Amino acid sequence: MKTTIRIAPHDAALVIRANGTLESWLPHVHVDPPDNAVAASVLMCAYFDERIMKMIMSAMASAGYEYPGPPIESVSEPRDRSGVQ
Repeated sequence: MKTTIRIAPHDAALVIRANGTLESWLPHVHVDPPDNAVAASVLMCAYFDERIMKMIMSAMASAGYEYPGPPIESVSEPRDRSGVQ
């Protein structure tokens, strides 16, 4: 399956595929970048730095963050099969 993501010059995209590969497009904004762009850039750096990733995972665990469950099968299917959202 092929997916095309169209992005404008100042858009950003992070794609984590089911097979674990990562693709990213982060523009270089040199003057007053938005907070979410800075956060995305930081996360990309952390993704490739084992020490930083361990610190983030530890902080998430101590804050009580838990993954909500297995990944959904399709973006068009509801997670809860009972039909109650």
